[in-house]
Amino acid sequence: MAKKATPPTTRPTSTKKKRKQGARTEWKAFSIAGCDVRLYRATYYDADGDEVIPHGVPDVDPNYVFREDLVRELAWAVWPHDHPKPWHADNWTPCLLAGPKGSGKTSLVLQVAARCNIPCWRVNLNVGTTVRHLKGRIGAEPGRTVFVPGVATAAAEAGGWLVLDEASAASPPVTLALFPILEPTGKILLEDAQPPRYVRRHPAFRIFATDNALGNAMENDRFSYAGTNADMNEALLDRFGSFIEVSYMEKEAEERAIAAKVTGIDGDTLEGLVRVADSVRKSREVAGGFSFRMLIDWARRCHAGNVNAKGKRLSESEDDRDVLDAAMGAFLRRQKSSVERQAIIEVIRRIFVIEKGGSS
Repeated sequence: MAKKATPPTTRPTSTKKKRKQGARTEWKAFSIAGCDVRLYRATYYDADGDEVIPHGVPDVDPNYVFREDLVRELAWAVWPHDHPKPWHADNWTPCLLAGPKGSGKTSLVLQVAARCNIPCWRVNLNVGTTVRHLKGRIGAEPGRTVFVPGVATAAAEAGGWLVLDEASAASPPVTLALFPILEPTGKILLEDAQPPRYVRRHPAFRIFATDNALGNAMENDRFSYAGTNADMNEALLDRFGSFIEVSYMEKEAEERAIAAKVTGIDGDTLEGLVRVADSVRKSREVAGGFSFRMLIDWARRCHAGNVNAKGKRLSESEDDRDVLDAAMGAFLRRQKSSVERQAIIEVIRRIFVIEKGGSS
């Protein structure tokens, strides 16, 4: 007798949606071309698993010249390699970068962040900066008041980098408010929040400060920067476990950096510009120094030359007087002292063999 056929049993098809994992960040080892330093690059995903680009990541400057020794010290502050997960280390340390104007302090931090896909919050500290600028304040929306996070709170809770420029210009109340912010496990109380609460620190949050007047390398020039306090609170300085002295680049590196930004500039002219800057820096006769920004402005003017109403380039002088004229517009006229201005002019004339007369 034939057995009755029975349909095969099947499992009911699940109608449940795939459970979302939630927003997440993945970190992978990374290095910058030309720098044998281990860094980490972040990739961000939303709750659906799609990659997202966070707001505030600096733009990459493809012509930026990195200095390996500076990158190495920065990496130790941010991703200490004595921790199994450096990107979420609890023994990271705030980093203070000090050096003369235009030496590349802030740009170093921003360009490393740009390569590593990390958002930055930047604030220039001054006498008008208040604690509320850092922590937050009460704001208004239609029908209610709300708490508006300050730059330090926003960076800390988003897991970005906080960059405090001109650290020695901070007022005493701001300096004291920075104490818990600079401590990797410090508790930051938001008194104006409704109700008051502590900042929810993200494990990837990091802090940098830059300054022109701090460190023994700036001992002779620290009083050239008005509005700053070279005798910063020692307790505040003690919270920076990493200190980077950012000096001007070596001449060869500076030439490469300028050539990358001012493409096509004449090689002999470029070499002369850098020699002028180097001579002024070493002479100690000019308190304001000679910044990389000044060099870039000067190089652009020299390369572009002067044009007439039709856009045609005017002929250049035979004795490089145009180089001196370009310097007048780029930086000489804004020198505080006529003595210092004349000292720079003499250096330019000596290096470019320009007869006296004309621009002065």
